Amino acid sequence: MRGKIAGLARRAGRGQMAIVMVLVILLFLLIMIPVIEMFVRNEAVWTVKEKKNTTAFHLAEAGVDRAYWKLIEKQDNFKDITEGAVIPGYADDVEYADIEGGVYKINMTVGDTNTKVQVIATGKDVSSKEFRAIKAVFSKAAIDAALQAPSISGAGNANIHWGPVMSMSGMNLAGGANELYPRKYARGAITASGGYPDRDTDPNAPNKGPYTNNVKTEWWSYNEPPGVPDILTPDTSHYASLAQAQGYYYPNASYTMNNVVDTVCTVGANPKVRFFQGNVTFGGSKYFCGILIVMGNLTFSSGGRRPEGEVTVTPPANAWQEYQLNVPVHSGASSGGAMDSWTYEAAGVHPGACGGGPHGDTAAVDEYPGDAGYHTVSDYNFYTCRVASGHCGLGNNATAGRRELSFKGYIYAANGFTGSGSTRIFGAVHVAQGAAFSGGGMDIFYDDNLNVRFLNDNIRRVSWHEVRPTEF
Repeated sequence: MRGKIAGLARRAGRGQMAIVMVLVILLFLLIMIPVIEMFVRNEAVWTVKEKKNTTAFHLAEAGVDRAYWKLIEKQDNFKDITEGAVIPGYADDVEYADIEGGVYKINMTVGDTNTKVQVIATGKDVSSKEFRAIKAVFSKAAIDAALQAPSISGAGNANIHWGPVMSMSGMNLAGGANELYPRKYARGAITASGGYPDRDTDPNAPNKGPYTNNVKTEWWSYNEPPGVPDILTPDTSHYASLAQAQGYYYPNASYTMNNVVDTVCTVGANPKVRFFQGNVTFGGSKYFCGILIVMGNLTFSSGGRRPEGEVTVTPPANAWQEYQLNVPVHSGASSGGAMDSWTYEAAGVHPGACGGGPHGDTAAVDEYPGDAGYHTVSDYNFYTCRVASGHCGLGNNATAGRRELSFKGYIYAANGFTGSGSTRIFGAVHVAQGAAFSGGGMDIFYDDNLNVRFLNDNIRRVSWHEVRPTEF
């Protein structure tokens, strides 16, 4: 009897527990159903809001695209903006409604330098007044190097100053051209003889050095980032037309031009252009300027000319970047062992007797041409040297390196370039095919202010990111 009663008690206990569990579940559902309902409602709201937010973002993207097409519509548009002009419709003064769901506005202004255009495009979803904005920066493809060619060889005290040198394949440096300046970029190996060793002949990493911190780095090989950009192609049809109008168009296969002297660099608002359909050699004492286009092979021999070539210029403000590892007044300085084991003197501090290995730009003046102190430049004359000191910055002898200019401006050689015989160029040299060879004391000094018309003007977007929108 007692067993039956105990069994009934156990079954009753289980039944009560089941009832309690059911009640707990019902209570949980009573609590959670409103919460779930709230989440469902909010999700619907958030989905709609996100859609409208996305619509505003796409409208801002459309504004950036419209600004780009305006910049390439005609060449003057980019120039006008960088000179501070306003283009109607692109100064936050028009609401464009060509995209369904909202409107957008565009503001184009000069960037942080006068070679860039800044675009801020703001989109608004008209149903909710959601705003998104995008900031993009466009620039014209710049002349990035003092010398750029499919392949480069340097020898015989030929040097590049104030700007880097770039090769679309390999680079070979010999003799006096084998220095620790300027910066060197190649898509292949960088070999050397007669002083400093090969920089890199192994396509496996590391492909930059001897220091890899990008501040004291002297060379980048095998297209190590940032890599070597494609060689820009000037608008040869445009320049051929200018040369014909100015009387400096040469249609034959070959020319020899000796003792060319011309100090006039412009014709009206245009540069003076000499255009050769074939090959040309410039010899003798010479000085001329402007834009030189040669569709064949170009050769410079002999030197500059006084007084025409005694030109004073302001070096690029960042010229010091080419001398981060060594400066010309310490040419040949080296330490034993592998280059990456050298003791490098701290930037800005002159190491006294200059022992212990190469060092870059310091607080001392005239360590390179135009050097006015640590990361500072001042006016430089190609014959009398830095105006403030009379020191040439090319050796411990103050006047070492005095030499007049041969050419000032931009050079494009389609099939090859050879420079020798104390040729001195201020500007930049581009070679489309073949090789560039420099020797016999030829120097190129980079001009970072060249204004050259390239095909399609090569306008490119250099940055893009979202910013806080200004509502309208």
